[in-house]
Amino acid sequence: MKKKEFDDLVASIRQAGKIRRGERPASRVVGFGDPAFAAPASRSQDPAATRALKLGLRFGPLPAARRELEALRSLAPDDARIWLGAAATEERAKTVGRDARILHFATHGFTDEEFPLESGLALSTPVPRSEGGDNGILQAWEIFESLRLDADLVTLSACQTGLGRELAGEGLLGLTWAFQYAGARSVLASLWEVDDASTAELMRRFYGHLGRGLSKAEALRLAQVELLRRPSTSAPFFWAAFQLMGEW
Repeated sequence: MKKKEFDDLVASIRQAGKIRRGERPASRVVGFGDPAFAAPASRSQDPAATRALKLGLRFGPLPAARRELEALRSLAPDDARIWLGAAATEERAKTVGRDARILHFATHGFTDEEFPLESGLALSTPVPRSEGGDNGILQAWEIFESLRLDADLVTLSACQTGLGRELAGEGLLGLTWAFQYAGARSVLASLWEVDDASTAELMRRFYGHLGRGLSKAEALRLAQVELLRRPSTSAPFFWAAFQLMGEW
């Protein structure tokens, strides 16, 4: 099949899907940030949390994350659901539906390369926690099972969210794969541990450019260039970790 024929086929499939759904375009933005964490010792009885801690997950405050969520809110001031602190729960994350156009997580994350579907995002610790209930860690297998999205973009503003394990025939298994399977057309994720303050600044600029009508790829490029030009964030560590995967 020639490239033009392939492109025409993809376009026709997407158009058919829109007609079948008969839905108005999703316009809501949803964000979770700076969750409230219990002391690590209180998580010692939870196997997922215990393994996450061994893999380097840190439970601590992320005050700059709130700036990211305010930038996100500016994209749809009248139609945004922003959950901060104790309200940023795993239970709420699992209820995000197909009306979310952009979904943003500003928290801690970890990648389990041995068991990639165990990789996760840390959300608020349930207090009290019920037996058999959520543990406050949204893992890739739970995203795979529970979430059904129709999102233009999912942003995983946390450490190492773009990593995973290469599996023949499937690609890179991990959080990005799980969100794409759930229905995200693009996932913005990180390749290494990121700094709270510089990440918040990058996201503020990214959403600012996105709100002015630029494409996701161009909005990210401009945000990264702007941090590159600032003396305090010129090192690649501060701006180069985030990569856009999926539709650009």
